Amino acid sequence: MDNQNELIEQPSWWKRNWKWAVPVGGCLSIVVIGVILIVGGVFAFANKIKTASGSDEALAQVQSNQEVIAVLGEPIESDGFGSFNISFNNGEKRTNATTPIKGPNGTGVIHLITSGEGDEKVYEVYNVTIDDSDQVIDLSPLLLEDN
Repeated sequence: MDNQNELIEQPSWWKRNWKWAVPVGGCLSIVVIGVILIVGGVFAFANKIKTASGSDEALAQVQSNQEVIAVLGEPIESDGFGSFNISFNNGEKRTNATTPIKGPNGTGVIHLITSGEGDEKVYEVYNVTIDDSDQVIDLSPLLLEDN
């Protein structure tokens, strides 16, 4: 009796698995790229709103304000994203922004409310509220010095 045990060569991994590898790999790549584009778009839109609200300018002024530095210490930096609201009504733009800030001695929040048409800005509220106290530092005089 002959021994019929021969080594049978297995097909390659690709030949055995192409039926599920192509759809899963291709679709997964498209899904991952789509998620990356959506997340990038959300962050770009959020950054545009943050810039339009004027909170970056406000943070720069707060970082050089001696009264705020005396309370929070130096350096003062942003402590999170905050909240930003921009509304347009018949050509008038109204912004409402709150930006959390922190320093070595404590934390606070910048409150900024502006209104105006076009590039014109009228500051209605511009202050820093210090957390864990009732202290509010009014920054409106800084606006008069700049003009």
